[in-house]
Amino acid sequence: MWNIDHHTADVRLTITAGTLSELFADAVRALTAVMEPEGSTSRNDAAFAVRLDAADSTALLVDFLNEALTASHIHRVAFTGVDFQSFVPTKLAATLIGQKVRGFGEDVKSVTYHGARVTFGEGGWAVTLVLDI
Repeated sequence: MWNIDHHTADVRLTITAGTLSELFADAVRALTAVMEPEGSTSRNDAAFAVRLDAADSTALLVDFLNEALTASHIHRVAFTGVDFQSFVPTKLAATLIGQKVRGFGEDVKSVTYHGARVTFGEGGWAVTLVLDI
């Protein structure tokens, strides 16, 4: 589940999930929703492989989303799914899955580290992210 809060120069996402891998997958879907994909150009899935490691789960999530964002812009793909081949809190190998699109209605420039912190509590995993638009 995610919530999107638009501001003048950024968008704040609050994402919660039962597992850490679900948090990452929901974050990709939330990022795609903010980007406002414009019309699919193919019935076939598009896929993009990602392999990352980071100091902690917050840095891993931000890096992962920036990889998804870059691939979305370069290949014009709206990613809506993630297939994790391996996943630990500081390292992952995954395939982003989506559809080719004509473009995007919102120009997201980056996912920032500003205020980002992946946490685990009674409700499961949570993070608030700021997208630079």
